[in-house]
Amino acid sequence: MSHRRAALEGCLLGCAVGDSICLPYEGLAPRRVAKVLRLPLKHRLIFGHGMVSDDTDHSLFVAQSLARNPVDPDGFARCLAWRLRLWLLCLPAGIGMATLKSILRLWCGVSSSRSGVFSAGNGAAMRSAIIGVFHSEDDDLRYRFTQASSAITHSDPKAGFGARAVADLAAAAARNCNQIPVSRLEEILIGAGEGDEWRETVQRTVNACRSRKIEEAVTPLGLKRGVSGYVLHTLPVAVAAWHIHFGDFRTTIETVVKLGGDTDTVAAIAGALAGISCAIEGIPDDWIDDIMDYPHSAAYISKLAETLDSGQTVDTGFSWLLFPRGILFTLTVLWHALLRILPPY
Repeated sequence: MSHRRAALEGCLLGCAVGDSICLPYEGLAPRRVAKVLRLPLKHRLIFGHGMVSDDTDHSLFVAQSLARNPVDPDGFARCLAWRLRLWLLCLPAGIGMATLKSILRLWCGVSSSRSGVFSAGNGAAMRSAIIGVFHSEDDDLRYRFTQASSAITHSDPKAGFGARAVADLAAAAARNCNQIPVSRLEEILIGAGEGDEWRETVQRTVNACRSRKIEEAVTPLGLKRGVSGYVLHTLPVAVAAWHIHFGDFRTTIETVVKLGGDTDTVAAIAGALAGISCAIEGIPDDWIDDIMDYPHSAAYISKLAETLDSGQTVDTGFSWLLFPRGILFTLTVLWHALLRILPPY
């Protein structure tokens, strides 16, 4: 297997595994997570198995659109926009408000370059790692594709900064198997955005990486309910967890889940970066094998990575099986929501 193929597969599978493993803990405060968490971490969504959420779905839609439009950002954006339109018809559970509004705007005829709403949620960042790997050698294309993807759902520049940061870090990881030095990490992050708030975010991330204490990324924010869905809260945690535990996929994800909040998205981003670094061999076998999902299964994800690497466009269409699958997923999420009214508190 080529290094590029391994990075593509590790990115997509790492995203899916992090997402599915941490999904049952989404929205829980750190204190509640500490009471219900059992280590070693395993899939616990459906009788010891897991399903993927919107974080993985979006990343796979991006990968499919890249396969069909590898050098045309406008064509890529139109392709991705249609996948998001159809995905909304599947009644996805847990969809972010900004993403919901933007897809409704798409259905109303607004173009993909103007459909995004003013929000700094993490929806754009959660799907940008695969762009970084795919265009790791071309800075201009990576920037244009990341911007095109972000604009579909989020128009706040901060959302774009976060997406670009994830893409640029993914590209750097794909080019070099070694851990990125903190000084270089800081340089990449600074180059992804601008403004005082962005520089403060970068500083929190760098401080956590230098001290090797994930608390440095969250303590200044006072996030007692866990990591929020605000991209400037999500990014430092995901990047620091990956960098501090470089090469150790399991510990990276376990660190994220203990912090609570938007665990599945933070773990999807951290998992994508960690998957690039350690490839599929570094992801626990049972975490991959116990994903019980279709059509976005682990086998399909590996096939899609092969498709991206080979330049073919087979198996890149929107699957209509996502409609019945969406119903099952929503019912499962509702069941877990009911279980949360039970102890331990």
